[in-house]
Amino acid sequence: MMSKEANGKRMNIISTIDVSYSDPLLSKRVASGDISVVRLMDNEVELKIAEVKSTDAGFYWCRTPSTDSVVSGNYEAKVQLTVILNTLKVSPLTPPPVIPEGSDLALSCNVTRELTHSTYLSVTWSVKRGATSEEILTFGPQGDVVTGAKYTRRYADGGIRLVPGKNGFFELVISKVTTSDEGIYECNGTEWTYENGGKWIKIVESKKEMGTVSITPTVCSHKDDVPDVLSLSPSSQGQSLSVKASSSSSSSTPLLLSPGEKLTLVCYVAADNLPALALEVTWLADGREITTMELSGVVISNTSSSGAQGKRGEASLERTGVGEYKMGVRGVSGEDAGVYACRVRAFIEKGGRSSGGGGRWHMVAEKTSSPLTVKVAQITWLIGHSETSVQTPRQECVSQLTSEGQVGARGKAIKAPCFLHKFCSAKQLDGVQNGRKSGWSYEPDSVLRT
Repeated sequence: MMSKEANGKRMNIISTIDVSYSDPLLSKRVASGDISVVRLMDNEVELKIAEVKSTDAGFYWCRTPSTDSVVSGNYEAKVQLTVILNTLKVSPLTPPPVIPEGSDLALSCNVTRELTHSTYLSVTWSVKRGATSEEILTFGPQGDVVTGAKYTRRYADGGIRLVPGKNGFFELVISKVTTSDEGIYECNGTEWTYENGGKWIKIVESKKEMGTVSITPTVCSHKDDVPDVLSLSPSSQGQSLSVKASSSSSSSTPLLLSPGEKLTLVCYVAADNLPALALEVTWLADGREITTMELSGVVISNTSSSGAQGKRGEASLERTGVGEYKMGVRGVSGEDAGVYACRVRAFIEKGGRSSGGGGRWHMVAEKTSSPLTVKVAQITWLIGHSETSVQTPRQECVSQLTSEGQVGARGKAIKAPCFLHKFCSAKQLDGVQNGRKSGWSYEPDSVLRT
């Protein structure tokens, strides 16, 4: 029963026993299901009004005539219903339709209502994939935060954070997104009231679709037109990651060095969203790791290990710029010759960092650059008796001379290794005088005389 006034005339609404109990003014609403009664338990019944009207405001009584053979009497309880205008508005901002993997996704939603009575608001973000919708996070109505089951740890790690604003503006930021974050995002605003008994009552809610978000993954593919560039891209519209290895010298491939010179190689890394990626950069020589810069920036060198690998010069590695990693080997020898390549592993962090430890790194791509060949010359002298000028190849200087009192006996040819700081080629041979003296001039600037 209900009445506009506490002591006014009562109007019959609905009964669990008598189908003809309803007042004629309400019978159509009862017949349509707009007003219904639901038995929750043997001793508990719920009155439901699907679409509350302003005329429904008033006092309501729940009355139960006794049907017990022992206990007699009628029992009733009263409650007041206040009807307010539905002023709840939910206005989400459309998120970007496509973002690169590893980026941050900001989901902004404005939830407001006209404050005519003591009511409270909550906002819920959810994502729909197919027919399934999953709640991500709810803020309110008491100012508390409740996360969905699949997002609890991510929120604790800082991978999901709430940014409350002013005038009903709320923003949820999902950090370091992966392809599993794709879907249709929704924003749900709810208006609540608080009963004296300590129970929150939902007054009205409104759910709005924010938009579909696709995540561009980082995958591997080759660029055939650039042999030493590695492209990691899902499509022509997706994000790309390129890795290029080159020497600091402008000389042609292969790179030629003399013993004692410094080898410098640079690894260039570029990506549409490079700041969102963590990189592990490794230089390889003949397929073996010689030095690595880890995600933390710590450099690990493998050139001092035992075995054949240990014969190489000590390699250094440093980050010289954004996406630029320089590897150097001082005082090269023949052991440093070989095929060099730069390997890059790209990671994104799932979630942030919590007190329990660091975030969880997820490798999204790995690629190795095309090889660079490095040669280190070994130059030989041939000592003997001759008065003939000799033109020599670029990689070894060979001439003939008589060297009395030098290595070997007169006229005996002896080969001995000779390492020069510069590459040289014999330009001319000054004639042997008295079997004791000869001289050479070399290009570019080295002169050796005996």
